[in-house]
Formats: sequence, C-alpha cells, structure tokens
Amino acid sequence: MQTSHSPLTLQYETDIQQLQQDLDQINKSLFDATAHTAILLVNHKGELLQANNYFHQIFDSVMEPAFPRKIQVLPITNTYGSCSTDSWFEFLTFKDERMLPKVEILIDGKLLYFTIISTVIDNKESGSGEHQSSYILSLTDITNVVELHKNEISISKELAYKQGIFDVTSEYIHNIGNIVTGAQHLSERIIKNLEPMQFFFKYFDHIKEQLQGNKQFVKESVLEEYLKNFKKIEMSLNIIESSMTDTIKNVLDSDMKNLQKAISNIATTIAYQQELYKNTKNNMDELVKFIDLITEIRSVIEPQLFKNDIALMVDIHPSLSFQINRIHLFNGMLNVLKNSIHAILTADKSHKLFPKIIKISARSVPIEGSFFELDMMNNDTIMMDENIVIEVYDNGIGMDEETTKNVFLQGFTTKKDGHGLGLHSFANFLTGNGHTITCKSEGIGKGTLFTITLAPGYKS
Repeated sequence: MQTSHSPLTLQYETDIQQLQQDLDQINKSLFDATAHTAILLVNHKGELLQANNYFHQIFDSVMEPAFPRKIQVLPITNTYGSCSTDSWFEFLTFKDERMLPKVEILIDGKLLYFTIISTVIDNKESGSGEHQSSYILSLTDITNVVELHKNEISISKELAYKQGIFDVTSEYIHNIGNIVTGAQHLSERIIKNLEPMQFFFKYFDHIKEQLQGNKQFVKESVLEEYLKNFKKIEMSLNIIESSMTDTIKNVLDSDMKNLQKAISNIATTIAYQQELYKNTKNNMDELVKFIDLITEIRSVIEPQLFKNDIALMVDIHPSLSFQINRIHLFNGMLNVLKNSIHAILTADKSHKLFPKIIKISARSVPIEGSFFELDMMNNDTIMMDENIVIEVYDNGIGMDEETTKNVFLQGFTTKKDGHGLGLHSFANFLTGNGHTITCKSEGIGKGTLFTITLAPGYKS
C-alpha cells in the first residue's frame, strides 16, 4: 500500500531542500570571498574537492582535465629550501598545519610566487586503518612583493655603484627590513584569525548529516521530535553565520588595513631614498601626531609584546604633534623599541624578570631664554618656543659605561644577529637636523633610558 504524505510533511521536505541549497551557497560564498588567495579543499591523496574562483582563474590552464584532478601536478619549480619540489604536498600534509613561505610556480611561461598554508580539517581513519584526512590549502599570491624586493635590490645596487652612498643604502635596506618584519607579523596574525575557518566545515557536515537523518522522522507521530532537531540546525546556522561574519570583518577591517599601511610605509621610504639618490631631497616633512605614530609602531611589535608578556605604557597627549619627516621618525622609534624588547628578553634569560615594562612619554618643554609671544586672541596666553622631549624607558638588562658611549656608532651592536645600523642611522638623522638623542643607564641590571629632543625651527 502506498504511503501518502500530508501537506505539512511535504512542506517540511521542501523546506529541507531549500535549506540544503542555502547551505551549499554559503559554502560556495566562503570559498569565493578571498581575493588574490586561492582556497581549495583536498583529500589525503591530493584530489581537488572544491576551490574558489581565484584558483580556477590562475591554475585551470595547468591542471589536468582528467577527474579526479590532483594538485600535485601544479608546476612548482622552486620551494627555496623548504622541501624538494616533487614532495611539496607530502611536506604540507605531514602535520596538522604547515607552511611554505615562498614557492615559485611556472604558469603560461610566467613565474608567479605564492605562500602556501595547509590546515587539516578532518583527521580520521578508514576501516583499513588508513588515514583519510581532508585539508584546506591557501595559496596567497606574493608575486608583487617579490618583484618589489627584486627591484629594490636592483635599484640599491645601481645607485650605490653610481653615487657611492653605501651608508644611505645600508640604512635604506635596514629600514625596509623593519617594515617587512612588521608586515610578516601582520600576515601571521591574519593566518591566526583565519584558523577558525577549519571548524566551519565541521558545522556544514554536521548540518548536512542532520538534514539527511531527519527525513525518517518527518511524520505526524514524530513531528515534535523533528521540530527539536530543526532547532538544532537553526542554532548551528547562527553559530556559522556569527563566526564567519566576525572573522572576516576582523581580518578586513583591522589586519588588512594595517598590512596596507605597512606596504604604504615601504613605498614612502623608497620614495624618500630615491629623492636622496637624485640629490634633490624635496622637503618631505609633515605634521606628525605622536600618539598615532606610536599606535602604528605598536601594531608592528604587538606580537612580540604579547608573546613575551611585556607591558607597553604610553603617556602622550592626543594633540601633541611636530613637523618632521615621518618615515625617519617611525623607523628610528621602531629601532629604539626593538632594542628595548631585546634588553628585556636578555634580562629575563639571566633572571626571571617581572614585571617587564617599556614606558614611552612625550611632552612639550618651553625653551629657557627663548622669545615669547602674547596671544591676545586666546586669553592673553604667553606662548614660548618649545622642544618636544620623547623618553623611552625599559627595565631590561641595562648597559655598562662602554656600551652607552658607543651605542650610536656605526657597526656597534650587542646582538648576535645585529648590524649596528638602526640607532646609528636614527642618531645621524636627528643630529643632522638640529635634534638630539641620548642614552643613559645606571649599569647592568638597571634598565635603560633613551631621550630624544626635537627642536623647533629646523627642517628635517
């Protein structure tokens, strides 16, 4: 006898089918959300299960048309020492999460460069005991960055050869290195923010299984049970929607903007150095708000502060500003703060240091003996020329007398991997423009204080 379905039952089946379509659309949208990054889902054999539009746009021409398509056929010509070119997939899937920082891929006669990250999302065994994991691979196009780096090296060599300005070129490369380090930290933060995406697919699978299993309950006698399960599905969808929205919003609104700012700093630094090379040196001073500058520098060193439990205390009035070359001040202050972090970590190795503190303050100080003006438009306020005094203190290892005497000399460093360029370049910039920088320490184990005095009336 054929079983008839009530109109209510048929409506629920229709709703389930629509829900299934909506889930598939959400899944597809997730894959297509990331520009310039190929996102793909593969199984343990390297067989392509799903990919976003960017992957198809870039790699379809080199993928074999046969099904199933295997990503091992991607023409990777260089992994820059991470692994052999013919075992890159095995390298990425050896652990739950691995990364190839830079790979070279030949596509249609053109070399492209990518960073590849692999994350396992479903680690299970088959009945025969064989691992059958699935992986999310992200291939981020870094070709423009690599080309910029190549051009940077080429320009530096050519101009240094023509004009013999090794010191300027060394400073240029050193400052670029600082900014690139900041960009690397931001990239790591982006990766960390995207890690929760691996769990989204588990939610999708759970919902699909739930939908499939609920069909047997869609009867009048079990309608109440079905409605309970439907509530579970609805809750899962809410979790997925909330997680996706928050994650993508945080990445795009915060980390990506900071990354764009870091790249902008690179471009500005290059422009300034090119002006030096041409011997024109147009005035590139601008009104710099100190609180904004320190906030930007903090975003670069934040991962180190957080990892090592270092407190950065800032005492700067929001309106305090100064007309100066922003890039030079940014790079110089970044070097000072990186030295403070190194001093704290050195002290922490010899004896457990707590608390670990870096203090930054900036204030305006009237210059004694300077001319003053009477501001009759503002309650007859007396206005005098003022210096800006910036102090950076850390409670790290400190310095002996010999170190404080030589700390600004070219080539002098106490770091194993140091070059002795950062503080030297910053001191040259300051003293060459009428400003000063000093370093004081009461001795080993007693911390260090850097004092920077910016004098008015000079053009950086």
